[in-house]
Amino acid sequence: MSWVIRRMAAADIDAVLVLEEKTPEAPHWNRREYERCLGSSDSGSLVRAAFVADADGEVLGFSVGKLVAGVCELESMAVDCEARGQGMGAALVTAVTDWARANGADRMELEVRASNARAVRLYERAGLCREGLRTGYYHSPDEDAVLMGASLLSGGKLA
Repeated sequence: MSWVIRRMAAADIDAVLVLEEKTPEAPHWNRREYERCLGSSDSGSLVRAAFVADADGEVLGFSVGKLVAGVCELESMAVDCEARGQGMGAALVTAVTDWARANGADRMELEVRASNARAVRLYERAGLCREGLRTGYYHSPDEDAVLMGASLLSGGKLA
């Protein structure tokens, strides 16, 4: 299967919402949250960007990053279960990382469900390290979050 990573467009939001619903471990946002990712800035100090994995017009994955005060948070990410294992997740992380670095970020951070071992491995392969645990962070179902982060300035795959 051939796919490309590109910036999310307004026309992608319906497909992203469907993919998000099929992915219980993904954060569940409303349309307005994704629309806010399409502009370059929400305010003077907050910038968001969203990317999709596009396979001949079909959205098979997405990632969203938020940049505040030199720190990029990977806020949301999902890959269709039928498309996993093809490098799409790694490419979506790289898209956010490259965007963050180009916009002055010196650090990448994220939270991931403690039970989502596949995602934790993906983020570790990308160069992020486990830095802590947030007890009871997620709801429906209730679950802890693993805090992960890495410098974008030196060392590791992210730099």
